[in-house]
Amino acid sequence: MRKILLTIFCVLALGANDELVLNASNSFITTMRKNADAPTKALLQKAKAVIVFPSITKIGFVLGGMHGKGVMLVGNPYSPGEMLTVSVSGGSIGLQVGYENSSLVLFILKDSLVADIKDAKITINADASFAFADAGKFYGKVSDFSFTSDIYAYTNNDGFFAGASFGGAVIAKTSDAPLRMDSYGYNALMSAISKY
Repeated sequence: MRKILLTIFCVLALGANDELVLNASNSFITTMRKNADAPTKALLQKAKAVIVFPSITKIGFVLGGMHGKGVMLVGNPYSPGEMLTVSVSGGSIGLQVGYENSSLVLFILKDSLVADIKDAKITINADASFAFADAGKFYGKVSDFSFTSDIYAYTNNDGFFAGASFGGAVIAKTSDAPLRMDSYGYNALMSAISKY
């Protein structure tokens, strides 16, 4: 009886992780379509890792908090060496009220930040320079775009985190079951990225 229950639990856990990867695939597509002026191809070519958070929830009333779970592709995003589950969380104090739920795509351009996420965690703005949205929006050519930040971020929501700083957010590898790189969700994510 225990073996049956353990087998059912393992199958459900693997299915939940594949659902996260499939949601990341859909979020990558919708987020990058929303940011059509972004130099996506150039960012993918320079990225040491890409993180896709299908859902980041932010709630605030003077004190605020945010949390989300996502997928990190390590190495060349077109054929990554590994795929990990990561989380982002943070808190803030200030004039803020409301609830938002958005997807977020991060392009990490620095190997040391990838290692920090894999080993423990990083804090945005403390450990990395961060460019949010509109990066490259007004550039006529990708060659005009200079990559001066460590992380570039795009979201599917214009008002994402308006009135509050993204600084202080912590990105960390989770202890969830490993993500399978032979799953339907992984193939969907690779298909989404290969369009750029």
